[in-house]
Amino acid sequence: MKALEETKAELDTYLAKERAFDIKTRDLCFAGHRAVYYFINGYVDSDIMQRVHSFFLEQNGPIGSMQEFADARLPFGDIKIVTQISDFANEILRGSVVFLMDPFPEGIAIDLRSFASRGVEEPQKNRTLRGPHEGFNENMVSNLVLIRRHMRTSLLRAENFSVGKKVKNEVALLYMEGKTDEALLDRLRKRLSSTEISSLSMAQETLANLLFPQKGLSLANPFPRVRYTERPDVVSATLLEGKIVLLCDNSPSAMLLPESIFDFFEEADDYYFPPITASYLRIVRALVFIASIFVVPIWLLVAKHSEYLPTGLNFVVSHEDFAVPLYLQCLIIELALDGLRMASLNTPDPLANSFSIVGGLLLGDFAVSSGWFIPQTILYSSFTAIANFVPTNYELGYSFKFMRMSLILLVEFFGLWGLLGGTLAWAIILFTTRSFAGKTYLYPFLPFDWNGIRKIFLKGTYGKEKF
Repeated sequence: MKALEETKAELDTYLAKERAFDIKTRDLCFAGHRAVYYFINGYVDSDIMQRVHSFFLEQNGPIGSMQEFADARLPFGDIKIVTQISDFANEILRGSVVFLMDPFPEGIAIDLRSFASRGVEEPQKNRTLRGPHEGFNENMVSNLVLIRRHMRTSLLRAENFSVGKKVKNEVALLYMEGKTDEALLDRLRKRLSSTEISSLSMAQETLANLLFPQKGLSLANPFPRVRYTERPDVVSATLLEGKIVLLCDNSPSAMLLPESIFDFFEEADDYYFPPITASYLRIVRALVFIASIFVVPIWLLVAKHSEYLPTGLNFVVSHEDFAVPLYLQCLIIELALDGLRMASLNTPDPLANSFSIVGGLLLGDFAVSSGWFIPQTILYSSFTAIANFVPTNYELGYSFKFMRMSLILLVEFFGLWGLLGGTLAWAIILFTTRSFAGKTYLYPFLPFDWNGIRKIFLKGTYGKEKF
């Protein structure tokens, strides 16, 4: 049996305590036993630590074992007995207070974390006109509490995983008992528990790459297969549909899976508007986004080949002179819009709005006045830029952007056959893309499922989930 000093020496070496000034220890003696507890300064409130220290000093009487001491005397909530040096260190690094006492080899990990965190204000993206105006923060436990406020049922399951070999991070797996595919859950548990990844360096994005490893041609597939949200009400509705949610500590976003392409067109307001209004908005959302892919390539096609243009629609084609080829105008605007977007993200908030508006207007006006661009190019490209903000998912917006840019190039060099061939190629990519559940990305259209289609376009089924 190791003595307390030997255990302390091993733990100090494991943590490199002499080079980590924020790892603190406090020695004490009570009931004839020498003891010590470890904690990270800042993870636990100083007033709480003072009360913990006073509590230990007040203990007296015989102590049979650490388990008996924890069961009979410790009034704290989340307590765990740990036995290995690595377990001691992991608990300390996750913010627990680890208590060691001579002559017992075990330790007690007490979760007393109370570090500062952001409020639960509504996220900037995916706001709603109705419903709760609250969102997740970077504390996984706080996020789980918000979900349980919406899901007051014993059927909600929350399993905890520690992911990362060198730098560990906590991941919570949420699902509804009896509504989620067990085979899918087992596959997900296996991936989370057997991963060899060293750390979740970028939280959910690293976790998504772990769940959907891409090799070869799949690296060029831009379509997202994981949906993210920072709203607890959206998470609750997703769980009621029988899907899985992953929460990652240090990230305010929840991962929703498995998802098809149609799930990315959902918005929180769909749950709060009347059925006919929500269905109408969802259909318009999908049509506008699909139109954003083909408006510019089709306009470019009829501008180059006027014989394809029906009589009476000659006004869509410009008869002005221009210095830059039309397809280059379209591509330059696509790149310029991304440049403006990135610049606005790095601009201080008081200047961001004025920068975006003034920058866009000035650049567009100068481009037309100088003869580089024509007004029609600015008009159609502006429509596609606005349509990119229709879905709440950035990755889906960029996947459609890549589709549009590739069709522009194909139309320029191959005309109508380029448009048809490019559309067919992207359709094949969509058909062959699979969700985490193994279904096609176009489910419920492929394979055909009328109930799923009705759920996508007719919102009236929401709120009638059966257990």
